[in-house]
Amino acid sequence: AQACGSNSAANSFAALASHRDRARLRVGGMASETAHYEPMPEPGQAEAGAGAEPGRFYLKDAQADIRMGFVRKVYGILSAQLVLTAMIATPIMSMGKTFAQQNVWLAGVSSVFLLSTICAMMCCQDLTKKFPQNYALLTIFTIAEGVLVGFTAAAYTWQSVALAAGVTALVFLSMTAYAWNTKTDFTGFAPYLVGALLALLCFGFVISILNLCGVPMKGALMLYDLAGVLLFTMYIVFDTQMIIGGSHQVQFEIDDYVFAALNLYLDIINMFIYLLELFGDRR
Repeated sequence: AQACGSNSAANSFAALASHRDRARLRVGGMASETAHYEPMPEPGQAEAGAGAEPGRFYLKDAQADIRMGFVRKVYGILSAQLVLTAMIATPIMSMGKTFAQQNVWLAGVSSVFLLSTICAMMCCQDLTKKFPQNYALLTIFTIAEGVLVGFTAAAYTWQSVALAAGVTALVFLSMTAYAWNTKTDFTGFAPYLVGALLALLCFGFVISILNLCGVPMKGALMLYDLAGVLLFTMYIVFDTQMIIGGSHQVQFEIDDYVFAALNLYLDIINMFIYLLELFGDRR
């Protein structure tokens, strides 16, 4: 249970950091450092090149084939991350709950690597744009995440893990299709989503502390997991629209493919864990 709790907290912090990291969102003409994206220019600015910052090339300024190349690269990286995570997590899960309980230190070390990697991305922002440093950081992060996912899954039956994975895949594909086809621009909700994620993180820490003190928190835990599922469902739509670019209010720079893949990866992993904790049967 402690390993599961630390995994959930680490993932929530990583998601919060990644969605707040390295970008400007201008609201009402005021700039604030909240996430890695940039608002669309006023009509006519794109053609004239106005509103673009020197040295920055956003998806809105790219041709359609370049934007699609960005999308293919992001989803290719995401697929590789998910495959690597499954390759690491599945053997750990198959070893069972006893192995997880006897090797809690491994989950602790993985949490340190995971948080250290996300902090490195926050403090040294250019690393996520430079090859091969960006791929190295992403690989370390994914390996650490795979270990943590394996420890979490080891506490549940394989049927529960399969169900959570299937529902996660279904929700992700549905929300991705919705994000591609809807005319509603969800990227403008960025400050509210970050605030909701911060509130969820704080709520999770409070629940963990009260649970350690022996206070029954079953109802609060269900509410926490349900809120997590709903929040990351919204984040899938939000991040997908940022990746698509085009006419959306905020979007990534053209060389943010690693950072974009990381955001979607965290959305999927967090949703899987919250669904597993919400509906899963423990061993």
